[in-house]
Amino acid sequence: MELELLSSLIFFLVILQTIVGVGILVLGTPIFLILEFNIIEIMYYLLPISIITSFINYLFFKFNKKKLQIFLDKNIKRNFLIVFIPGLSIGLFLAKEFISYINFKVLVSMIIFISILIRWRYEKIIQTMPLYLKKISFWIISIIHGLTNSGGTLLTIILSTLNKNKKNQSRYSITFYYLILVFSQYLIFLIIFNNQLTFNYPFQFILIIIPALIIGNSISKRISENFFKKLIELLALFSGFFLLLSSQNT
Repeated sequence: MELELLSSLIFFLVILQTIVGVGILVLGTPIFLILEFNIIEIMYYLLPISIITSFINYLFFKFNKKKLQIFLDKNIKRNFLIVFIPGLSIGLFLAKEFISYINFKVLVSMIIFISILIRWRYEKIIQTMPLYLKKISFWIISIIHGLTNSGGTLLTIILSTLNKNKKNQSRYSITFYYLILVFSQYLIFLIIFNNQLTFNYPFQFILIIIPALIIGNSISKRISENFFKKLIELLALFSGFFLLLSSQNT
């Protein structure tokens, strides 16, 4: 695969993540699977970019908390931190042990379809969900994310629903929790897959983050967040369908 094409794709994904809080892994994982990368390569290439993008976006929100009137729910924050590390460890262990037996194209496409169905049909249930169910949800999401790199879709659905009609609050929550999730995932990933990481990292991927962030922030001021969330849903749906189609040839 041409490096220039991959760089252009990552540039587009960083712009999306800057606008809504996710995008690099949510859309990048199915697209890279379609391009015949395996799940280890996908995590290796995309996780550092997602971490840097999320961290820079988090700093923006952190330094503008008073102006934007945003905060993090302490109950969610505490329970999220308790459950996600064990869940990620389980998911990554399963990915390592069963990588030869799991059809990741089918699995990721199913997660995409289920996530979008939940957003469309069960928003009111999520809004009234008691704390123990939120804790269970975060644990399940962390396992799914460790195994497939695609738990961000479910995480976004829960956090954006809990902060419905609060654009900046929603973006801040998604950015913070997603940063913690992918950073922890990357550390555990390096430990578990250390002996299998024999390929070089193309650092030009990192260099395109800043211009993509500038463009993403500029676009976010002009176009509604809801529009881009719908766009990500549509792109994810198309990715899911293409994953299923391409899985028939593997």
